[in-house]
Amino acid sequence: MPYLDLVARWIWQTTGRTIDQHAVDPVPAAAHLPASADALRLAREVLLNAVDEFRTQLINGDDLTGSATVLANTLSEITEHVNDYEGARIHLDKLINDPDRTVYVATNPVQPVHRRYVNPGDTVLIVLPHSTYLRQQQIAGRAVRAQIHKSDVELDPAEYPGPVRLSHGIAGIYRDPVEDRLYILRATGERRISRR
Repeated sequence: MPYLDLVARWIWQTTGRTIDQHAVDPVPAAAHLPASADALRLAREVLLNAVDEFRTQLINGDDLTGSATVLANTLSEITEHVNDYEGARIHLDKLINDPDRTVYVATNPVQPVHRRYVNPGDTVLIVLPHSTYLRQQQIAGRAVRAQIHKSDVELDPAEYPGPVRLSHGIAGIYRDPVEDRLYILRATGERRISRR
């Protein structure tokens, strides 16, 4: 198995599916898991840095030579970061425990998925995830041609009148936190992508 960050490993151990495998499942809670995992990663990183900075202040003796309010302020900031972390963790837990997601997992075998790395400027065929927003637009699960930009994608104007732009996350363009590259997903069991 390729390198997994701590959040990805925890999701895989908890659910039996990787984040990528969840992303291709046709359930809104599963489609939202990658973005929620990113939010938890960021909250953990910020919290870890704040705690590390506090520890460094204590090791260096800054608490003895500086104002006592500096320590109190640092602890207050850490408390705010803990609250952000807790909010991100609660949101991810709700997605993991979502009844529709758990029923889908119980009744459908896990699909192997393949990453295809892409770059801004590329025009590729993407399969729109089953997020709540795209289901409301009645385009979830569709295969569409899209041009990838730095922060969003533009759907093929031949298929959609006028410029239709979606953020990467909504369009199913993900960022690999290890490689720091964009990628799209394909379930390797898919024989043919339908263009409904």
